[in-house]
Amino acid sequence: MKNIFKKMAFLGVAIIVFGCSKDGVDGINGADGNANVIGTNTITVSSSSWTSIDNGRMWGVNLSATGITQSIVDKGIICVFAQDSDGAWFSMPFTIYDNSWFYKFGVGYVNIYTTNTKRDVINNPGSLSFRIVIVSPSNKMANSKTNWNDYVQVKKALNLKD
Repeated sequence: MKNIFKKMAFLGVAIIVFGCSKDGVDGINGADGNANVIGTNTITVSSSSWTSIDNGRMWGVNLSATGITQSIVDKGIICVFAQDSDGAWFSMPFTIYDNSWFYKFGVGYVNIYTTNTKRDVINNPGSLSFRIVIVSPSNKMANSKTNWNDYVQVKKALNLKD
């Protein structure tokens, strides 16, 4: 059990450090546009979609993201945002009320997790919406001064439509 916690803690730290990654992206500032935006999927997760991990100390959900290819994993940008009850989008990872929210991704998927920082049992997260932004390594805006943790800036830089 301690080994699982250590692995999850390591995963959480890795995600916080690497979060919305743009490592290795080439390009220069260019005109606004979204030709190289692979996807902006908004996914609403129901209560029944969440899986209890470690007897309710963590919850996770697996989301399909077919736009995430090996090229995207290697050199693209993947950002995940969670929507609050007022409709605002918050960049993941984040911690609120002792609950940490983070994600991991790979070819074709994004997994979202929440756990209590005190390792307490937590309730099923319920119905929530997430937005996954997938940007091609060839997008010229990917090397801009965009704050990839700010959905308003990401939306503007990539000319996204809600």
